[in-house]
Amino acid sequence: MAFKIATIKGIPIYIHMTFLLVFLLFAFMFDITRFPYGFAGVEPAMLRYIFSVAAAFLFFVTLLIHELCHSILATSYGIKIQGITLFFFGGVSMMENPKDEKMVEPSKELKIALAGPLSSIILGLLFLGLNYAAFGVFYGAPLISGSIMIGSWDILYRDISVLLFLVGALNLILGIFNILPVYPMDGGRVLRAWLAKRYSFQKATEIAVQTGKIFSVVMAIVGIFFNLWLALLAVFLYISAAEEGKAVKTTFMLENVTVGDIMTKNVITVDESMKVSDFVNFVFQNKHPGYPVTHNGVVTGTITVDDIKRINEAERYALTVKDAMKTDVISVAPETPALDAFEKMNVNFVGRLVVLDAGKNLAGILSRTDLMTAINLRSSLTDTSNLGPDYSKKNKPADEKDKDQDKNKS
Repeated sequence: MAFKIATIKGIPIYIHMTFLLVFLLFAFMFDITRFPYGFAGVEPAMLRYIFSVAAAFLFFVTLLIHELCHSILATSYGIKIQGITLFFFGGVSMMENPKDEKMVEPSKELKIALAGPLSSIILGLLFLGLNYAAFGVFYGAPLISGSIMIGSWDILYRDISVLLFLVGALNLILGIFNILPVYPMDGGRVLRAWLAKRYSFQKATEIAVQTGKIFSVVMAIVGIFFNLWLALLAVFLYISAAEEGKAVKTTFMLENVTVGDIMTKNVITVDESMKVSDFVNFVFQNKHPGYPVTHNGVVTGTITVDDIKRINEAERYALTVKDAMKTDVISVAPETPALDAFEKMNVNFVGRLVVLDAGKNLAGILSRTDLMTAINLRSSLTDTSNLGPDYSKKNKPADEKDKDQDKNKS
């Protein structure tokens, strides 16, 4: 699940919910790690917390710059970016029509992929250079006298130097590490571009994702014995590879599919005059958690089981559905692309959308189940020709291959 935080250069920026967990984890690691790799021992404790969170936040900002460099260069090639979903050590750039040949052209893919690592390396050198200009050191922080009282300006300067060093060093590591040909790192995107010359974009992504997962597992095992930071990074890489693989599969499988193609047309509705107590029984009978609410055939809202949880049992006999329903109906049209509807669900944190036709009449309802069913069906029924230009020939029976050869001879 992701939520939107901003729009930069026309590109919507989203943060995945797992980012909050990883953000706090990194802040915690900075808090317990000693100088010069963290702020353990800094007093008062509030100052230590502030510097730990600031280090995590600054790294998030530089990560955003990293992803924007990818996306802005992609838009210069005419590739539309539908949005960026950020994790802590990477991000997902949702591109329009990922099967388009221009999306996987090696020369363009190479430039787009390297734009991010290059920006991270430049930012890393910039922060380390700033540390040197201000404190005379690239690595760590300036040495200070142990006799200086805790909380003095000299101690504060040392902590600022550690902050600059951490952000600079992390960006250098991010930039260099991303060049490795392992998905979802940028080097892995170059690998995917090369694979896409032999397979479809989706198949190339699947191979690159599996390669990334295997690498992450090996790195996690090594990290457990030698460096817990490495193990933490490996866990994130595995999650990122899996999430981006799902995102690409979703985009691919919902391409050219509209809401009208997959929505449920026989919709059960409730009248806004229904008593809440009767609605409870209605839910048990129909076994759905949510319903459109109508008045004289016109949709006036939606109501779910969650909406009535806050109403005590005594009041349920006096209140109507109109009193408990949500009036801000989140709707789509039948001709809306299914992928757009999927993104609308994620942005609004809802599990279903009301489908209204041009006259605002109820045409159907689209649930996550409808979307997942469409994705799974299209995945299982995908033509083998999508797996690559030579796949069909390699897997034809011998007699069919002979027929093709005879045709070529003739």
